[in-house]
Amino acid sequence: MNKIYLNLIYLMTLQLLVLINSGCTEKEEHRVLVIHSYEYSYAAYPDFNILIKKAFKDKGIEADIRTVYLDCESHQEQEELDRMRMLLDSLGDWKPEIILVNEDQATYSLLKCGHPLPKQIPVVFAGVNYPNWELIKQYPNVTGFHDKIDYNKTLDVGLELLGKNIMLFTILDYTYLDQAIRADMKEQFRGRKVVGLAHLEFKRQKRDSMRKEGYVYFESIRARVVDASPGGFIWLLSKYVENRCYVQLKRDFTTVNIGNICASPSITAINEAFGYGEKLLGGYITPLNVQISEEVGEAVGILHGTSPGAIPVRESKKVYQIDWNVMQQLHISKKAIPAKYEIINMPFKERYNGLWMTLIVFIVVLLGSIISALAFLYWREQKRKKMALYALEDEKETLALSIEGGNTFAWKLQDDLIVLENAYWKWLGKKTRKVDIDELRNYIHPDHQELFKINKKNLALAKKKIVRLKCDFNGQGYQWWEFRYTTTQLANGQLKTAGLLLNIQEIKDREQELEDARRLAEKAELKQSFLANMSHEIRTPLNAIVGFSNILAMEDELDEADKTEYIDTINRNSELLLKLINDILELSRMESGNMTFQMEKCNVAGLVDKVYMTHKVLIPSYLEFIEERDDTPMEIEVDNDRLTQVLTNFLNNASKFTKEGYIKLGYCFVPEENQVRIYVEDSGIGIPKEEQHIIFSRFYKQNEFAQGTGLGLSICQVIVEKSHGSIELWSELGKGSRFTVVLPCHVIS
Repeated sequence: MNKIYLNLIYLMTLQLLVLINSGCTEKEEHRVLVIHSYEYSYAAYPDFNILIKKAFKDKGIEADIRTVYLDCESHQEQEELDRMRMLLDSLGDWKPEIILVNEDQATYSLLKCGHPLPKQIPVVFAGVNYPNWELIKQYPNVTGFHDKIDYNKTLDVGLELLGKNIMLFTILDYTYLDQAIRADMKEQFRGRKVVGLAHLEFKRQKRDSMRKEGYVYFESIRARVVDASPGGFIWLLSKYVENRCYVQLKRDFTTVNIGNICASPSITAINEAFGYGEKLLGGYITPLNVQISEEVGEAVGILHGTSPGAIPVRESKKVYQIDWNVMQQLHISKKAIPAKYEIINMPFKERYNGLWMTLIVFIVVLLGSIISALAFLYWREQKRKKMALYALEDEKETLALSIEGGNTFAWKLQDDLIVLENAYWKWLGKKTRKVDIDELRNYIHPDHQELFKINKKNLALAKKKIVRLKCDFNGQGYQWWEFRYTTTQLANGQLKTAGLLLNIQEIKDREQELEDARRLAEKAELKQSFLANMSHEIRTPLNAIVGFSNILAMEDELDEADKTEYIDTINRNSELLLKLINDILELSRMESGNMTFQMEKCNVAGLVDKVYMTHKVLIPSYLEFIEERDDTPMEIEVDNDRLTQVLTNFLNNASKFTKEGYIKLGYCFVPEENQVRIYVEDSGIGIPKEEQHIIFSRFYKQNEFAQGTGLGLSICQVIVEKSHGSIELWSELGKGSRFTVVLPCHVIS
């Protein structure tokens, strides 16, 4: 067994080296003509042609092979010669570099037909049992292999495989080939006790007495019967004749398939049809692979420069072979076959029985291991699933307890209908049903209808969405509800929306309580802060007014320039004090609700254009003033003057803190939220991040020494919030700032 393994490893390594060498070596290209004697449908020819191609490739030659078939059994001699000339003429302009011809008929016809090609091109023949030596001598460019039949060893094959009492017969008529076979057999059987074809004087003796004297009965019968009845021939092939063995010595139309129709076992002395389903048990022959190896090896030598005339015709190598399939049909055991025989077509499991059993055991063990592993994995998975189910059940119970009484319900969207779980309908005291989205809208508070409409429109885009709306589901008044949902795309391309519906009224109530408490605290803090800031902000201009007024009253010797400067200072501080008081009063009126807002529909483009044109002459000339517009026509509902006040404040601040670059006024439409963003952007000094969260606080000034009350942005924030909007801020030190007013809007159709 170890020897078999080592041989397999050696063969695999050798093949790998051949592949590597063939991949690295440049292939030769040669034109090769192959001529076969028999019809193209002959069963062995497909393998024959493949092996020729492979043999050249193994020798490093990429052969351009043309194959022709003489079909010798369909023609008489002259017709056969004419057909050979026709086959050679059919090559046209394609001229071979060497010709490989197989078997007697094709070799004879090629050399006899008189075509000029065999005299011009080197020829190598093989599989020729009876070469025409006189004809071959006329061709110095012809060489090959003589497949000489050994009749004594063929006779021994029959005796060794089928027993000493076997009687052999063959099919021979009186053609040229048949006469050559008879003469050769008589010569080879000379001196051996063979009755029938040799020692004719004993032919009429009784068979029993001949066997006792050591004679073997080997006769020939005629198939081309002209003047006699064919009954004897048919009888010999039937099942009623015992201890007979047919011996194939030639292949022609009289012997084709004799092995199949003959009830007796059959052996062969030639390789034609052996191993290709014609029930030939075995023989002492030149195998097909040996014939091809010898023929191609000689051809490669000639292609590489060896003269055909320098290569003598040699006898082909022969081996004992037996067909496994026919062995099984004749019920011959492998043990009964002598060791010198090579068994072909033997299954792998029979040829390498030990290795086969090892593989079977290995596969059984492997399958057993796989099944065991799968069983273990299945058991472990089942155990894990049970544990998961237990955990899921516990989680379900815990979840049910946690949401019980909390008015939390699961829902999903199915065919544009909302499917709510049974607990919702039980809480509502109604029968379970599906709810249309438009029907759901009837439960929404009027103030939240627009938000509901926007979220419905963008439902397919939702990833993880949380929407809070006031709803009245049970007719007992509006309460705050939270819609949590997500939309995912399934494998079939459809969208799936599912989520939770939560009652958050208690949360909102607590938030309101906390907000009220916060506002009370803020008010107390704001009062204290307001008084402190007011005392500081009012004292500064008052000190200036009182101080410079005293100087004017007490100093009589002041010149006119100083008096003018002091008076201007008093006037500026008076104006600053007045503005401070006005801003405080305005902020107070806004927060107390005493100031009314004249809300009206306003065209965004017109408002921004108006503000831009007003400030176009006010912005310093060293700054670039840019207007950016959106092509979408929009309307907003605001107090026009108040919104203009906000944008004016933003522009004034931008001018104050921008020394170079640009100031930009513009707006853009946000279709996803139905909002407009009106912005003022500058390339000024920017606002530090730590100060951005207090920029809208009262009395905040980025530069304490800059002129102003510090209430402008606080007033802007109150105005925007009263308009149901918000202010967003982006700023970066050294790069500039961007103040954006975000307001709800609708597109003008």
